[in-house]
Amino acid sequence: MSKVLIIGGGHAGANVAFSLRKDGFEGEIDILSNEEFLPYHRPPLSKDFLKKNIETEKLFFKPESFYAEQNISFHPNTSIDSIDTIAKEISAGNATFSFDYLVFATGASPRLLSMPNSDAKNLFYLRKISDVVDIHAQLDSAKDIVLIGGGYIGLEVASAMVDLGLNVTIIEAEDRILKRVTSPELSTFYQSTHEAKGVKIICNAKVNGLIAENQIINCVELESGETILADAVLAGIGAIPNTQLAEKAGLDCNNGIATDQYCRTNNPHVLAAGDCANSFNALLNQNIRLESVPNALSQAKVVSSSIVGNELYNKELPWFWSDQYDLKLQMAGLSSGYDESVILGDVSTSEFIACYGKNGYLVAVDSVNQPKPFMLFKRALSNGFKLEMSLIKNKDFQPESIFSGSN
Repeated sequence: MSKVLIIGGGHAGANVAFSLRKDGFEGEIDILSNEEFLPYHRPPLSKDFLKKNIETEKLFFKPESFYAEQNISFHPNTSIDSIDTIAKEISAGNATFSFDYLVFATGASPRLLSMPNSDAKNLFYLRKISDVVDIHAQLDSAKDIVLIGGGYIGLEVASAMVDLGLNVTIIEAEDRILKRVTSPELSTFYQSTHEAKGVKIICNAKVNGLIAENQIINCVELESGETILADAVLAGIGAIPNTQLAEKAGLDCNNGIATDQYCRTNNPHVLAAGDCANSFNALLNQNIRLESVPNALSQAKVVSSSIVGNELYNKELPWFWSDQYDLKLQMAGLSSGYDESVILGDVSTSEFIACYGKNGYLVAVDSVNQPKPFMLFKRALSNGFKLEMSLIKNKDFQPESIFSGSN
């Protein structure tokens, strides 16, 4: 009977195991995780868990008893020493694990600051439960928080910190927040929203140094010479896929572990899913690496399908979400390279959708507090509909008409 070994206990890794059991796989399943906790939801780390609104156990996908009932062996605090894809064995400390199929779900790690005092005790990154626990310990005596990076993580953390009554400053190297992922209109909207809540946002700003004493940062110095008081600093400057083990195992890697649309690597018995995988997406007709929960869940099903012999493949439309204050931002498609955009709705009431077009057709949408119209656009893009931007820009256009046959 086949054995499946999964490296990584995040959304992708855990859901590969869950999907295998749903798909009728009866062989052995082992999950090796370098964390101490059962597999858990990560989005709340920058939201409710950061604000101490939920307990650690509430983050878990399943209780410990579930894994025993499903005959899924979970191994916490496990670090991999070596992988032999020919012998189909993994060494981890004093243990050896054999496999028929190996799944990489190793995720990604925060991009680290590289400068003096970057090992300070009050410099944090946000990727796992233990990061938030460390932040909580510092926040008890903190007043001024500096966030380096004006992406979604930085903005979500800013929202949480404001709710906790802290003074928040965001430092962004680009000329506007969210520049790499959204339009100027969305950037302006979110900057205005955060500033109205008391957040100070400094764009076109690069960190020149971290001023510290006894391994505790007390202020952040910018290249302009300006200094910003800081009781704690959190850096959200991107993530790097964890491919070191895969590279040593002889797998093809390029901004992630390369896979085909079936999540198979260049070794037919080794697969990859989630943040660590650069996979071919049949809907987009390109290889892409995505850091998102929906992508991890979708690819977990594909991996299971490939192992049990079904026909699923990667064709999921990229989509994401971000909760800040009372705003729900939902994104579908990839807006990079767009050549026109139009706003549907009213920005002033915080209920609108930004539609992005390329070569005359819709390629992506960003929705703020418009869940129903968003789902219509997402469904259309997922089905490969060719929606003309000229239609969307018509003053009489209604999203409900997409599937009604009327304009």
